[in-house]
Amino acid sequence: MQLFFCLFFIHTLVYAQTNNYVIKQYNSENGLPQNSVKAIKFDKSGFCWLATEAGIVRFDNNNFKSYGSDVVKGLKGERIVAMMADTAGNIYAQTLDFQNIKITGSTSLYAYLPKLAGTDSLNFMATGYITKSPTFDSLWQAIYNAATIPLVKTPGGMKNGDIYLFQGGNAYFIRKTNITKLKRNETEPVGRLILGDHYYLQVWPGNRSRCWNNGVEQAGPIHGAISSNKQFLSGDFKALWCERGAFIYAGGNLYELFYRNGAVDSKCVLSNLNLEMPLCIAYRPDLKTYFIGTGTQGLYTIKVSDFIYPEIPKESGPENYYTIAKTSQDDILVNNALVRRDNSSLYVPLYNSDGRASYTDSADRIYYENSYLLSRYNSRTGVIDRNIFQLDNRMISIIPFKEDGTLLLCTHSSLYKITAEGRLIYQKKFSPDMVATELVPLKNEACLLATAAGLKWYDLKNHTISRSILDSFSIRNVYPDKQNRLWIGTDGKGSFLYTNNKLYPLPPGPRRAFSSIHAFIEDNTGNFWLPTNNGLYKVQIQTLADFATGKTNSVFWSAFNKGNGLRTNEFNGGANPNFQWLHDGALVLPSIDGLVKFYPNRFTTDFPREKIFIDEISIDGQSIILDSINGPIRLKPTFQNLHIKIACPFFGNKEDLKLEYKIGTNKGEWIPVPSSGIVSINTLPAGDYTLMFRKAGSNEHTPGGSISVNITVTPFFYRTGWFFAGIVLLIGGLVYMSSRRRVAKLEKEKLKIEKIVETRTEKLSTAVQQLEDSEIALKKSNEVKEQIISTVLHDIRSPLFSMRITGKSLVKNWAHGSDENLNQVIGLNQLIGELSRFTDQFFSWAVSQQEHFNVKRTQFSLQQLFEDIEALFREILQINNNKCSIHTTTIQPYTDKDILILILRNLVDNANKNTENGTISIKAALIPEGLQIQVSDTGKGLNAFQIENFLNRDKAVKNGRMGSAIILEMLDKIDGALSVTSEQGKGSVFTITLKQEPIANG
Repeated sequence: MQLFFCLFFIHTLVYAQTNNYVIKQYNSENGLPQNSVKAIKFDKSGFCWLATEAGIVRFDNNNFKSYGSDVVKGLKGERIVAMMADTAGNIYAQTLDFQNIKITGSTSLYAYLPKLAGTDSLNFMATGYITKSPTFDSLWQAIYNAATIPLVKTPGGMKNGDIYLFQGGNAYFIRKTNITKLKRNETEPVGRLILGDHYYLQVWPGNRSRCWNNGVEQAGPIHGAISSNKQFLSGDFKALWCERGAFIYAGGNLYELFYRNGAVDSKCVLSNLNLEMPLCIAYRPDLKTYFIGTGTQGLYTIKVSDFIYPEIPKESGPENYYTIAKTSQDDILVNNALVRRDNSSLYVPLYNSDGRASYTDSADRIYYENSYLLSRYNSRTGVIDRNIFQLDNRMISIIPFKEDGTLLLCTHSSLYKITAEGRLIYQKKFSPDMVATELVPLKNEACLLATAAGLKWYDLKNHTISRSILDSFSIRNVYPDKQNRLWIGTDGKGSFLYTNNKLYPLPPGPRRAFSSIHAFIEDNTGNFWLPTNNGLYKVQIQTLADFATGKTNSVFWSAFNKGNGLRTNEFNGGANPNFQWLHDGALVLPSIDGLVKFYPNRFTTDFPREKIFIDEISIDGQSIILDSINGPIRLKPTFQNLHIKIACPFFGNKEDLKLEYKIGTNKGEWIPVPSSGIVSINTLPAGDYTLMFRKAGSNEHTPGGSISVNITVTPFFYRTGWFFAGIVLLIGGLVYMSSRRRVAKLEKEKLKIEKIVETRTEKLSTAVQQLEDSEIALKKSNEVKEQIISTVLHDIRSPLFSMRITGKSLVKNWAHGSDENLNQVIGLNQLIGELSRFTDQFFSWAVSQQEHFNVKRTQFSLQQLFEDIEALFREILQINNNKCSIHTTTIQPYTDKDILILILRNLVDNANKNTENGTISIKAALIPEGLQIQVSDTGKGLNAFQIENFLNRDKAVKNGRMGSAIILEMLDKIDGALSVTSEQGKGSVFTITLKQEPIANG
């Protein structure tokens, strides 16, 4: 059936809305120190400076920072009465005390601070540029001296240095060396403005104006939109000027003025505003943003939206869109509405709000679904064919066959091929467990079939599936790009890249927006536009692919959200097609709150180009004067806190500027900088460091993408090379003295023995007595030897341990020297460590071998013993990046504490040698046999042969395993036993069992 609705459409024409702004207000409640903003200027670095009654304020789109007498040295008062820029871009402010302050853009690593400008003669203008003119100074002084009342200067400064002065009965055009007298004003103008580089404009009520060019007057009205504004005509307006334009605010509208075609013209740039006492303006055309300061309401930023929302007839229903159809004339068909190229629209009763697929043929006939019926709308004639073909389920794709004019229809459960008029050629039903979500044609009758259970390769000729990926994901959309890569979006489970038969997940994106990408929209400059449930994003396709495949470690995307003028951050998808490119370069997208239209090629540079600056530095609460920093920041070894505040004057979308930092090498992890811009560092070991800041998504080739600060932490005196050298010399001296002492004692013993031998030879008759004397002497000699061994091992034990710690510290803090020197020091440290452990073991064993050695049993806290061992090995474990885990116990055993410590220290030391980047655990428990203590590790483990060697005392000694031999011998002395279990690659468990009387349990 054909229905004609042409006459019905006539009265439903609607026009698009004319204004869509993003307005933000800043006042004393959210950052400004005071609500009167008298002037707004941007410096060369991009910072925004505000003149207020409470001083100069710097704004970087994130934080406000005030500069008063505590910062600007010599400043008497904070109250600013004027602020202007010269033609070189330097900003000057004047206080109530007539002190001049100069602000320039910073070219260094550190942000520039405002400073007093000295006593130079500066002429602050009523409008235009500040100038230095001795000719004007002389003229003004003469006028001022002749006046009977105080005068306020109201000159206008041109960009070339010329000055216009209208003061009461005086009117002058002043150049560098000459003065031209002009026709004076009969009354004072309401507004004064500079137009372009050459024109000085004066405006009176009734749309009267005088425009001056090189001292020549041109009188007449201002043409254009402002000429019909009632408030302007009555004189109720405010003239506002900045380097980027001349404006008049009247009746809630802001008008921009131009001089063209021999007259002053105007256009309305903002409308329906509600500003009280506008005092100043700054315009950023690159951001489409106006900064307006007021007398009582603070600062307003007004951004003209980047997006257009065509006004849709109310009878069309809710503006919650999915599929978008387009005609050859760039008319857009959505839910019950046809949107023209000029953004006007009309109601069309299609009843297609539940449709998820559409197709427009060469005759501008649009095929769509209406309640499981294939329908067709002729956009040229208005004819609607309601029932072309009955569908078995919701339609998800319509694909034309250009060869024979037939259509391929895909629903959730079937694939149809029909003629353009609805005659069925064939139907292929999918398996009952498969729900189709999209059909994308490839080459040679191959298709990609997206389903609720993965992505399938479908052969139209044989109706078979040859391959499938992501079978556990519901596929929302798939896009084959020009390089035969597949970009895949899922229902809330992330997005993927499929290339070279490999699947790569895409990053989650900001606020996990990329978990549901509704469409991969490729423009003609190599970018993707990605509508999501949490904003619209732009990213370079190749950069995203390189990041996903691991070729790069950073990717940047531009974010577009409500801050850019979107009504909502949530877009819609799950339809085909769900976007359209128009002939004029516009892109149209569906959202849950209106049809979004914008021009991607009109957006300015996406990546933030502004530099990053170090804004403040403080060490342990003491601020550092940035101008005094020359070279690295030097910190004492006892410092507690280093605070560094950074700033970047980026006034675009805040989500596009993500600052990160890290300390150390390029392999370190980047950490987000807090919104305050303050990075805090709490203590660092002695050494040289590089603190790096960057904008996320930048690399070494990105201009202004990163900065770095060098930091030096000086060592304690006992960790310097000189101290280490002194320790080495001291140890060498002690060893030498000890060896000399031993030699002397041995010589003495030698003489004593020789004397005994001589006595025996002389007195054979008393041989028996001499033998007894010799035995006594030999016994004394053995006692002396035992004392020597104990003394030497005891005396050398502590120095060796200190050498070991010093050696490790030297290796850790090695900053200068060749690799060969470093390797030698590392080798020395390893040898010292081995010698220290050998000495410790040998000392304990030697003590136990003495004749008078006795086991001393006492009751003590096992938990305290464990904690002492953990403290002893804390630094040693860090060498292998290990950590110690102590299981809490209240057991108080009755045994020899020193022997138990010796055994456990050997076991922990052995575990540390065989473990890297792991955990060494110590725990104890009471069992029927007595006390059980376990030392376990997560190291490389032992095989059966190694376990046998460890538990066999003879093999241990033969193989040079002094530690295991000592452990086994010491266990015998305290009635203990040792068992070992191990699994290679997972670690070992050493279990000690002590047989004894019942043990106290806390």
